[in-house]
Amino acid sequence: MAIKVKDRLISFINPPYFTADLILATLFILFFLILGTASMIGRSLTYDEPAHFQYGINILDGNSARFDDSKMPVSALNAIPQKVVSYLPQGNTIKNWLQKYQTARLMTLIFSALVALLGHFWSRKLYGILPALVTLFLYVFDPNIIAHSQLITTDIYAMGATTLVFFCLWRFAHHRNWLNGIIYSFALGFSLVAKYSTVALLPLSVVCLIFYDLPKLRNDYHVNASGTLKRSLRRYAFYIILASVISILVINVAFLFNRTFTPFGNYKFRSTLFQSIQARLPMINNLVIPTPYPYLEGLDWVIQREQTGEGYGSPYMLGMVNPRGQGFLGYYFVASLFKVPIASQVIILLSLIVYVVDKKRRAHFLLDEQFLLVPVIFYTLYFNFFYDTQIGIRHYLIVFPLLYIFVGNLFIHWKQFSKWQKALFYLSAVYLAISVLSYFPYYITYFNELVLDKRTTYKYLSDSNLDYGQDRYQLDAYLEKHPGTLTDVDRPQAGNFIIAANKLTGVALGITSDPTQYEWLRKNFTPLDTVANYYFIFKISPEEIKRLCQTTDYCNK
Repeated sequence: MAIKVKDRLISFINPPYFTADLILATLFILFFLILGTASMIGRSLTYDEPAHFQYGINILDGNSARFDDSKMPVSALNAIPQKVVSYLPQGNTIKNWLQKYQTARLMTLIFSALVALLGHFWSRKLYGILPALVTLFLYVFDPNIIAHSQLITTDIYAMGATTLVFFCLWRFAHHRNWLNGIIYSFALGFSLVAKYSTVALLPLSVVCLIFYDLPKLRNDYHVNASGTLKRSLRRYAFYIILASVISILVINVAFLFNRTFTPFGNYKFRSTLFQSIQARLPMINNLVIPTPYPYLEGLDWVIQREQTGEGYGSPYMLGMVNPRGQGFLGYYFVASLFKVPIASQVIILLSLIVYVVDKKRRAHFLLDEQFLLVPVIFYTLYFNFFYDTQIGIRHYLIVFPLLYIFVGNLFIHWKQFSKWQKALFYLSAVYLAISVLSYFPYYITYFNELVLDKRTTYKYLSDSNLDYGQDRYQLDAYLEKHPGTLTDVDRPQAGNFIIAANKLTGVALGITSDPTQYEWLRKNFTPLDTVANYYFIFKISPEEIKRLCQTTDYCNK
């Protein structure tokens, strides 16, 4: 027994487990954690964080009742430090630290670091050591991931859970056994209590499994058509039932079995979709729902808010404001164009082109890459053409780790790269790091070099792409040093103003009834400077207002 333990220890500390590349990967992760932690210092809570945190506290207190649409039990992870406080004696120094919101935010950051490690591990399994390091580098230096890894919200959890689900599915597809099937099912359950955008993961998983089995299914079909079809249907039905039962169990545990098995007809729905189902299909109103009441209630609420835009600002893109609930086609393409670092975009695009052109790389598509690209394709189509809650690129983060893992295929023949190709990659990596670090610590406001002037970012995108309410302390400090500066005006006038991006662009909830309130300002004047990259400073003279009134109709409105 002692010899076996010794052999296992030696095998762990020797290659391939303890190698230079894993040391480098560890350094990347440490850098990510340090950068994220440093970026939190002195930052106020965003608009959404207090509600997410409160729901997490409620879950830990045994109350899963809804007070909002999108708050999910996964936020209990952020609330754990606060809950631990109640078990510590008064005057404990650790207690003071645990009570801070920054500590709650650290839970998201740690989870995000684990997602980075998962991406590195999967990429290494698929493509090798150097491609895995590229995957990790792109993740660590993604400003949008950095930004939202610091927050008490569910976007990073949904992103990580999605990556975990398809990694577990990939393993299950290659090794069909009970353990891998159960692990996948629990991963699916976890994703479903992270964010409602993950409800598509089960059908997407079925699609991926069918693609994986396609060659075998074709072969078996020609041998014994009817018998093979029946066996295949039974096998997939079993997979779906197993995944559904376990994931529903996870949902019930997470929502504390709150009114599980409530009949469908007893739900008080808000959305026209579920209301019409109740009205048109009365025969299913007696059907009991195996999930807790708050789960389906929240999904219904999310659908209703997406249909109506209730509770959201108006969609805004490239200086245009749409009515609430009416999004722009291709919004997330545009958001990615400006919010994703240029170097990352080029590397992703090259990896896709080379993959399509190179037949040898595509040889294992059904076995490997489809588990990355099927969810990417689905969510890209869904978010850009069918999703109207366009409040920031954070919703689209769900595909980013999958893309960064896929990028690894571009570097599988690194040793065959020419000197200039290697040099070009190194320069791109340096450029990417400089571009991202230049925005420290204001990563929510990151725009790539297509928008060189930070005073003009509001002309392209707004909402949580720029203004998530994250730096009110900096605003207070500026107003204290500059008394008399106005933060809100209801008509064109001379003076010194500092206006938040969402007010300036007309998407802030308080002014959605009149998105043209600041049109006179944003279309006729350029800010002199910014505070925290999203409070825009204007100094308008009486002469400029007089000229504006003479040449436009803004003063007559």
